[in-house]
Amino acid sequence: MRVWLIQKILAFNEFIFFYPKLKKVYAKITLNTTPTIIDVGANKGQSIDFFLSIYPSAVIYAFEPNKILFKNLKNKYALNNNIKIYNEGVSDQDGVLNFNINILDETSTFELINSDSEYLKKKARILGKDPSKLIAETYSTPVITLSKFLLTNEINMVDIIKIDVEGHELSVLNGLFNKNLSAKINYIQIENHEDDMYDLNYNKIENILTSNNMEVFKKIKHGFGELYELIFKIK
Repeated sequence: MRVWLIQKILAFNEFIFFYPKLKKVYAKITLNTTPTIIDVGANKGQSIDFFLSIYPSAVIYAFEPNKILFKNLKNKYALNNNIKIYNEGVSDQDGVLNFNINILDETSTFELINSDSEYLKKKARILGKDPSKLIAETYSTPVITLSKFLLTNEINMVDIIKIDVEGHELSVLNGLFNKNLSAKINYIQIENHEDDMYDLNYNKIENILTSNNMEVFKKIKHGFGELYELIFKIK
């Protein structure tokens, strides 16, 4: 019950503070009426709903490795043929990785968590759990690279890629920007944790984006914690 209540509070907080700010940013971006959007880390469909509120005819490819959340997403968007849901993760390789299901499912990850993290300890106290008990389950799940996905599905242009993968962002980008990438990417929205929970260097993330002809467009703070969304655009 405590975890459920915290999830509801976080969702309400984002709805009130974060998404209105994000909507103002996208209101300044001119896209066609049927943009192509990729959602890496779809969770409960928060970003899908957000993008549909702006672009009702968008074609959205969403990836969610959590088996239960995937089934819920398939049911939720069953009547929208423009929404394609995949029960796969996205990484820098095609294959299989271990996926760690967090009791707060928004923070499930392919990454190892820093057990000495002060942020992790604070999060555990809020949830009323021992830090070692935050991972409820681990199982193997298929992963693909975005470059291969785009090539296989003959997608030559993507308007927006949203990436929220709890510390696995660099791997997703490495799997996108490789020799197989043939598509044009206009905008990338990526979550930026400014905490010590993952061994992640955000300078490397910015470097790979800037070296692929992208630049920071906007930085938007979430409604809680040191959590930001960075939006990059093609130069």
